[in-house]
Amino acid sequence: MELYTYNPITKSTTLSLLLPRMPLRPPAPGTAMVLAPRKGDLLTIRHGESVPDAWYGTYRQVYEVDVTEHRLVLSMPLLSRDPAFGFPSLVRLNCRVADPAEIVHRGIMDVSGALYLPIQRMLRRVSRSFDIGELHQAEDALTESMRTFSGDAALRLRNVTVEVVVDGNEIVASGRAYREIERDTRLMEMRRERHLRMLRRDGAEGLIAEIMEREGPRAAYDMIANAEREERQELLAAWQAVLKHSEADREPWESLQAERALRDRMNGGSSSPFGGIRSTRLRGTLAPAPALEDESRGSDGDGRRTSRVRGLRPTKIEDPDR
Repeated sequence: MELYTYNPITKSTTLSLLLPRMPLRPPAPGTAMVLAPRKGDLLTIRHGESVPDAWYGTYRQVYEVDVTEHRLVLSMPLLSRDPAFGFPSLVRLNCRVADPAEIVHRGIMDVSGALYLPIQRMLRRVSRSFDIGELHQAEDALTESMRTFSGDAALRLRNVTVEVVVDGNEIVASGRAYREIERDTRLMEMRRERHLRMLRRDGAEGLIAEIMEREGPRAAYDMIANAEREERQELLAAWQAVLKHSEADREPWESLQAERALRDRMNGGSSSPFGGIRSTRLRGTLAPAPALEDESRGSDGDGRRTSRVRGLRPTKIEDPDR
């Protein structure tokens, strides 16, 4: 069982000047007896040893000291290379009393309190060489620095380990933030892949359909109109350039071909999405197909039907059954 501290002096008794009713008995296993004589130095009696002058009232104070081994945990902050950040750490060690008389002489009643400052001073010399991000390296170096430390005359230490810990709330918060970032990244990748598939399949028209779904038909119409307007301005600028430089270093037939190509582009279908906004340039039609009665009304009495293409003569359609 790990403890945070303990008091090694388990009992203290003041002896009378008169002869005691009972002699002083040797200490029990796991304890030591420290006798304070009326004159002279402290005397330590361990388990199995006899007490000299047990009947004669030679001693004024008797102490019982716990000499068994205890597993202790010390919690201490250690500064990193940047003083604004630190390493919260737990120091675990096995501790036992080596000299009971020294314990009584120094008045040690809190073992962890007696060990805290010396151990912290030793560990800070090591921790200040590491950045806050080098947690594992700092932990190994701190444990290695304590490997040869065995305590002092009063206390003996062994199996000293240092664990750099992270606050539980901090772990939960950082884990939640990491999962949120991963989730948002995956969602963005899914949206990006969907948009790429749509653009590869439908091109700019698919993008306009997406805009129409999000912002309404007016936004889609304005985008198509702007694209057609920009295209027409470019064609007009090219037409003016051809007319201006038609006789400079160019054969007449070359100028004629360039004019014809520009004229076809200007009068023909637009390269803007959906063929532009003019009805003659739309791919297909948004209106339903005309009925047969409408077509019959559009023809004259002799079977001639008015052509839908301007510039072509009306064509008479002969019925082969007549």
